[in-house]
Amino acid sequence: MDFKKVKLFSAKNAGGKFLKAAGRVFLFVALFRLLLFVLPFPELSRFEDRDVSTRVFDRNGVLVQILPLDGGLRREFVPYSEIPRAVRDGFVEAEDRRFFLHFGVDPLAVARAAFQNFSGGRKVSGASTITMQLSRMVSPSERRDFLAKIKDSVNAVRIEGKLSKRRILELYLNNVPFGKNCEGVATTARTFYEKELSNLAADEISTLASIPRNPSMRNRLEKKFRYPFSFPHYVRFLKSSGAFDRRGRAGRCTLPSVVLTVDSALQKFASECVGAAVLKAKDSRISNAAVFVCDSRTGDVLAWVGSEGWDDSDGGGQIDGVLNRMQPGSSMKPFLYALALDRGRLPTDVLADVPTEFGESNLYIPQNFNNRFNGPVRLRTALASSLNIPAVALLDEIGVESYMRTLERLGFRSLVDDGSGFRADLGLALGAGEVSLRELSEAFRVFVCDGMLVSPGSGGGVRVYSPDTARLICSILSDKNARAMGFGYFQTFETDYPSIFKTGTANQYQSIVALGATKNFSVGVWMGNFSGNTVIGKTGSSLPASTAKSILDYLERGGRGNPGFDEPEGFVKRKVCSVSGKLPCEFCNSTVLEYVPKEGAEEKVGRCTWHKRNGLFLPSGYQRWLSSDAASIDYGSEPLRITSPKSGGVYYFDESKLRLRQFVRFEAVGGDDGVARVLLDGEEISRLERPFMMNMDATRGEHVVTVECAGETDSVEFSVK
Repeated sequence: MDFKKVKLFSAKNAGGKFLKAAGRVFLFVALFRLLLFVLPFPELSRFEDRDVSTRVFDRNGVLVQILPLDGGLRREFVPYSEIPRAVRDGFVEAEDRRFFLHFGVDPLAVARAAFQNFSGGRKVSGASTITMQLSRMVSPSERRDFLAKIKDSVNAVRIEGKLSKRRILELYLNNVPFGKNCEGVATTARTFYEKELSNLAADEISTLASIPRNPSMRNRLEKKFRYPFSFPHYVRFLKSSGAFDRRGRAGRCTLPSVVLTVDSALQKFASECVGAAVLKAKDSRISNAAVFVCDSRTGDVLAWVGSEGWDDSDGGGQIDGVLNRMQPGSSMKPFLYALALDRGRLPTDVLADVPTEFGESNLYIPQNFNNRFNGPVRLRTALASSLNIPAVALLDEIGVESYMRTLERLGFRSLVDDGSGFRADLGLALGAGEVSLRELSEAFRVFVCDGMLVSPGSGGGVRVYSPDTARLICSILSDKNARAMGFGYFQTFETDYPSIFKTGTANQYQSIVALGATKNFSVGVWMGNFSGNTVIGKTGSSLPASTAKSILDYLERGGRGNPGFDEPEGFVKRKVCSVSGKLPCEFCNSTVLEYVPKEGAEEKVGRCTWHKRNGLFLPSGYQRWLSSDAASIDYGSEPLRITSPKSGGVYYFDESKLRLRQFVRFEAVGGDDGVARVLLDGEEISRLERPFMMNMDATRGEHVVTVECAGETDSVEFSVK
């Protein structure tokens, strides 16, 4: 027998058996890992989806906030690739040197710990791996006993079957607790060393790595970092609107950080302006203010100051004045005038600022803020000087429903969603509905953007007004002379760059608003108090207006430059009569430059007929207003009609004055004769000479009043209750 061959045969046989056994082991391990991977581990899935603190930065990379979780805990998440290698190696060296070699449980560490603990007669060391420590976070046990150790070991093996080593270490380093409301190495480095992970020194990494096995070490560390708390109202708004939901999860994102469009330096300046303005207005019962600033072209938010101070002692600081609804007053008028221009009105049109009754069953008799009436007023002056009667007359002409559709396109959801805009009725012309400062400021930029309103972040927008209409409004709202009738020549709004401004006061003086805009920036300022108390007995628009101007001055200094406002393409400036707004006739003694249509001005604007050889003759609609000899009334300029009472009007007895005679005002204009006959319910009650005005005795019931003049007749029905 050849023993060499037998020996060779035996060796080959043994080698084959070893390979078969090894193959079986490999197959078993592979199947086991596949089973672990496939079997559900809901606790691990929930752990991967746990909330993490979102880091919020401004447009320049300045840290604005690190959002805390429940109880003030902060847990920032950093991807494995962005955790410095020195930090990863330091924790592996301190916690689990064979981390990349074992399957979740380290047999050598178990044997070593068992020997040391048996030899010492007490627990000298543990055998927990990084994966076992992670398993305790994933599925914690109420008691730390032997069964808990077994549970940790089993779960560690399950974790290793589902996740890569990189992912396990990533989850561990981002979730390991360090006490004092800190979890994860990034938050801990910031809290105790005021450093980013990448800036930690070797000894600092060593200290942090020793804390998990020696928790008493954390007592040697004191918090050094003061977490920033900028833009509190804006960040709260973003959180409530779900803006952070997709970013604040550890396992389903790359980096839970949000970069906002805001500017921290601008926010600081705006906050200082608010504080100074409130201090200056302390005697006017103004206790708070808010500022909203956005990019005119994109709508991106640049500053959001919700109150004078978040920590106000009176508790009102956390109310957001940017979102809080208030009556904007006259600051809404430009949107109405723009719609009127879009509907065919011209800048040369003259509007009657005279005592007027509007409405039918609900009569509305507006007053100007200075309790004066200015007679015939050109559209430019009526808007720039913020006169009330012309604005209400325009809304009465256009219709509330049409205006509301425009306001909806401008983003005034506050007026649409709860129907408050329709309830305000004609008072909507004077800002009677309640809106937010944010809505108001974002809509105001439509004028400096040629009638387009671009949605923030979308790049797309909606056309609200024609480009020429928007440019005409910019011309009016930047016209110092046109504002003089209402505000005088010394004004807060003068700037060294092209800008537009509009102010408004709530009808009971609860709040005052100012809007300002350039091609680059739009600013809104609100001042008042959150209790809703009357703040002052006058408009006081200079208070927020000076704040808005200061912020625009800050933004427009040097830097980006201001392109100014474009000229309307379909209009050209020509001289028009300063009284009638028409192209001047030979008798007009005062003219102003105004935009008229490039084509067809003679037909569309017409020639002045008010000035005649023997003086100025106003249409009969001005008869109640005219009280001087500077002009006369051209009574035959229009057909006979009753202007008061209103058709369908309802008039009510003043119950507090029942012992006194109460009247309904009668007034008629037009007619070709100087005498008119007035009949009430078919019976003649008076023969009037010019002007046709009188007080009619009021009795309860339904009535018909008729006027007859030179063959013309007009009648209206009204009721008294």
